[in-house]
Amino acid sequence: MIRTALIASLALGASVQAHAQTDTQVYVETSDLGSGIYMLATNRAGNVGVSVGEDGVFMIDTQMPQFAPAIDAAQRAVSGDRAVDLVLNTHLHGDHVLGNAYFAEQGATIMAHPSVRDALMNPVTAQLTGATPEPLSGAFLPTVGVNDGDVVTINGLSARLHHTPDAHTNGDIFVVFEDANVIHAGDLLFSGWFPYIDLDNGGTVDGFIAGMQAIVDVADSDTQIIPGHGPLSTKADLEASITMLTQAKAEVAALVEQGMNLQQVQDAEPLAAFHDEWNWAFITTERMVWTLYRDITGETE
Repeated sequence: MIRTALIASLALGASVQAHAQTDTQVYVETSDLGSGIYMLATNRAGNVGVSVGEDGVFMIDTQMPQFAPAIDAAQRAVSGDRAVDLVLNTHLHGDHVLGNAYFAEQGATIMAHPSVRDALMNPVTAQLTGATPEPLSGAFLPTVGVNDGDVVTINGLSARLHHTPDAHTNGDIFVVFEDANVIHAGDLLFSGWFPYIDLDNGGTVDGFIAGMQAIVDVADSDTQIIPGHGPLSTKADLEASITMLTQAKAEVAALVEQGMNLQQVQDAEPLAAFHDEWNWAFITTERMVWTLYRDITGETE
């Protein structure tokens, strides 16, 4: 594992970064997963995947603009100082797409599910870019649409794309490097944490569970899984998240069926058994209960 450091004092733009450390040093940890695939992880934003080889540099997600130079430096350290040629955004959230312009201006082509481009141009919530959901344009936008079953053949590897609708958002794609047994899960995996399920951008609890299960179905015990957030993971980590979220929904649903309102459900602490292991700064136990309640009832306030 290689660590590259960048000093930054800029505030984080995407609210999903609330779990970040409070120090000002932004570091990039580079983990070699074999077959020319690397996981680039910072202490501030979503994990980046990189494939490097004779065909060029293929990057999965781009983090935030203030961290893009550090991400670029880390990939250049393993790619022989090459610029990024191709980028895939796994979904629409700012901590995965706001570095797009940095790499596009160096010549990279940006790909995503077609719904992502539309969402970036017409945001409906503040989760996109931080405090204000301002539309993005120009080099920030994906220019190539990809969908379920598409395959990127690069650097001697086949990267198969899987679209999981109505999951974390409505435009989530996870990437399976079939020849290398490596998967980039995007935000279908918050490894060891309660997940963020963006109900305002097409996400649903059942769809999120189905999305995780879709990854499990193409993984084995040796598969290395890059999560959207958290450490390098395994099939077992995904299965643990599926079990937790399935049980958590059942606990909240049982109280809703009794006619309890949100406050009564919160007071009953239905996720108390999960708190110590799964609670974190952005998706607290209380917020997970609210997400489940809202998903079950359709209430928005």
